[in-house]
Amino acid sequence: MRFTGSLANYNWSEYSDIDLHIVVDFSKIDDNVELVKAFFDQARMRWNDKHRIMIHGFEVEVYLEDVDEEHKSSGLYSLLDNEWILKPDPIENTIDFETAEKKAQDYKDRIDCIATEVMDNRQDYELALRCIDRIKEKIRDMRKAGLSSAEREFSAENIAFKILRRDDALKMLHDLKYVAYDQLMSIEEE
Repeated sequence: MRFTGSLANYNWSEYSDIDLHIVVDFSKIDDNVELVKAFFDQARMRWNDKHRIMIHGFEVEVYLEDVDEEHKSSGLYSLLDNEWILKPDPIENTIDFETAEKKAQDYKDRIDCIATEVMDNRQDYELALRCIDRIKEKIRDMRKAGLSSAEREFSAENIAFKILRRDDALKMLHDLKYVAYDQLMSIEEE
């Protein structure tokens, strides 16, 4: 069990949460590691949606991580060993908030367009589902690129992801997928 993220670093804010990573060897559960990851992702999202555990005013966000998954953070603390795996440096980091806000706003605008179409029952729901999946993939790729950059968690891409999460845009996207799917599978009486 590891504590990571902005609260395990010098870049926390009032919007930060406690990132609790439970490290598991997915291959010991099943040879199909992608299936295990998908299962854990769904279980994690369900647990995080249903529970609101607070520690000193900060919400706990649980994540299940494969032992082989590369973790990109400048602060990582082992709760089991009670020691720093990667101790953060109190260096001054510059964050490009303007670029992060622009990136986040672009995705919020796309999500709002999909929401309007889906909620007004004017949309081709198959197309809506494809658009939702594509936006989710682009957001994942954006964050991955940011975390792989020299700025890592301080990158505009990672900050944009955090803005989207804080403003519930990611939750809205997740919920829209269920609404579009339900509409697609429903049959209207004539």
